[in-house]
Amino acid sequence: MAGSVNKVIELAVARYAQGESIPQVADDLGISRSVLRYHLHKRGVLRDRAEAVRMAAKEGRLGSGMRGKSRVFTAEHRANISQARLRWADGGNCVGVSLKPSGYVEFTRGPNKGRSVHVVQMEKRLGRPLMDDECVHHIDGDKTNNQDNNLALVTRSGHTRLHRHEDSLAGVKRERESNGRFR
Repeated sequence: MAGSVNKVIELAVARYAQGESIPQVADDLGISRSVLRYHLHKRGVLRDRAEAVRMAAKEGRLGSGMRGKSRVFTAEHRANISQARLRWADGGNCVGVSLKPSGYVEFTRGPNKGRSVHVVQMEKRLGRPLMDDECVHHIDGDKTNNQDNNLALVTRSGHTRLHRHEDSLAGVKRERESNGRFR
């Protein structure tokens, strides 16, 4: 019995020396990887990790899956993925709006995806896009209350003045930082 084990180990060492990896040899011969590593180390033929990784990379045996490789999808495949995602969303898995960390509500679907609800609502009321110096103010201070009667169109400078006035009425004293911004 010991003679056959030694023959398997010698065969494994020879295959490893010819360039096969520990997992390849161990799995093929049905022996433990740790036992094979022990015998390779004992005989002084164990490769260092860097050399083993270089060999595996050269032979395309690294287990990194698709990492670093591009995948090419046909137009038909992309359309199928898109339709499947839309079916998933329409099945009740997508609300269509999301509360962002800033406190504002944003559309997550449709033609206004990624835009704030209050801005889209004001543009709809005006019948035009907001100009660069315009913004929408929530009258009651609740950023999630996007009712038409709670939204006011103001200039950016007027919006800042309005908030400073609200702060002074509430007794809030705001100091400027070294860069000029309010704290």
